Amino acid sequence: MKIGEIAQRLNTTVRTLRFYEEQGLIHPRRKPSGTRIYSEDDLERFAALINLARLGFSLQSLAELAGIRKASATGDEASRAVAKRLTEIEAELAERARAIECQRADIAKALTLVRQCHDCQQRPVRSVCAQCPISAELKDIGILKLVWDEEMPCLCDNCNQPI
Repeated sequence: MKIGEIAQRLNTTVRTLRFYEEQGLIHPRRKPSGTRIYSEDDLERFAALINLARLGFSLQSLAELAGIRKASATGDEASRAVAKRLTEIEAELAERARAIECQRADIAKALTLVRQCHDCQQRPVRSVCAQCPISAELKDIGILKLVWDEEMPCLCDNCNQPI
């Protein structure tokens, strides 16, 4: 199988696949002409790499996992090292899942709040919105801190109060 076909099947780029190969994570066979030939095993190895990378695992982490068996003297040593690393990956995924669930809950609260403003005809600026009772709920919703305009100091000489 050619690399373009693998890229298409895995919804990635040829460059990404070549990068993994350059890092020593894939070792395709070559025709006498030098053309790389990828097997189903290579496709599955690419898929595993891409899935973990899309979940945020670093290339270093992937290379460490991929190299455990080769660096081990015995099956016992390899299996223990693989089990340890897989346990660490599972813990990282569980933590990310908790973080995602917290963010989803924050977004759900934000959607409930911002939908209350659908018919608002006022200009969406802090000086106007701060007067609205809906804005009192903003303090509990993290993602809306990105949406709510930054507090700006008053530029008049008399007050230096936020506007």
